Formats: sequence, structure tokens, C-alpha cells
Amino acid sequence: MPFMIESTYIWLALASALAILEICTPNIVCIWFIAGSMCAFLTSFVIESIIVQGLVFSFATGICLALTKPMAKKMLGKQPVPTNADMLVGQHCIVTEDIHPEKKGRVKADGVYWMAQCTTPVKAGTVVEIKAMSGATLTVEPLTVKNM
Repeated sequence: MPFMIESTYIWLALASALAILEICTPNIVCIWFIAGSMCAFLTSFVIESIIVQGLVFSFATGICLALTKPMAKKMLGKQPVPTNADMLVGQHCIVTEDIHPEKKGRVKADGVYWMAQCTTPVKAGTVVEIKAMSGATLTVEPLTVKNM
């Protein structure tokens, strides 16, 4: 007679292995499969058929995934961390070197000098608003009464 492992132990081993894997990963990866394995494990005490147990595993995993994935995604959704570009856009800064549409100039924003471009000529000493950032170049626009 060949060596046979009871399905009860298989489901328990699968749930344990998945739990260890879940602990080792930074994201929620297989918690739904752990729940399915535990449901199949409990089913194995009542029903001997491995096919029925597999169906219970699949069904329970699918239900858990459908019910909790949107909620988990919302709860674990990370807000983007602002970068230099995000923090500078919308701020006002001073032009330190004349800017022309065909020639970049320089501005000082938060104590740092940046290359800047603008679609209109801007003289040094003018206060401008930062509209965008591309690489290390800021796109600026002169302040008007409407922008202030």
C-alpha cells in the first residue's frame, strides 16, 4: 500500500506555508488563500472527497477575495510622497537672471537657484509663479494682479 497523506494535513500544511509567506512579504499577497485553505481544512473533517474540499477552497478564496480586496486596496493605498517638483509647483520665486522665450534664465526658489523658462520675457527681480518642472528646469509665469 503506497504512503497516503490525509487531505486534512495537506490543507493545514498549505495554510501554514501561505501564512509564513504572507508574513515574509510587505504586501497582502495570499491571505485570501489562507482563508480558503482553512475552510478546506475544516471541510476535510466532514467530507472525505478531495474534489469537494478543492471546490470549497476555491469558492472560499474567491468570496474572500471579492469581499476584501477593494477594502484592503483602499486602506493600504499609499498617498504619493511629494517630491521637489510637487512642492515647488504653485510657489512664487524671484527671477535672478533674465528669462527669454528662446533663452533660459535663473530663479531662486526656497533658497535654491534653478534654471527657468518662460513663454514671455521676464526681467531679473520679477516675482514669478512656478507652473511646472521638467528635469531641473522650472517653467514659470510672471505674476499678474489676477494670479496674486
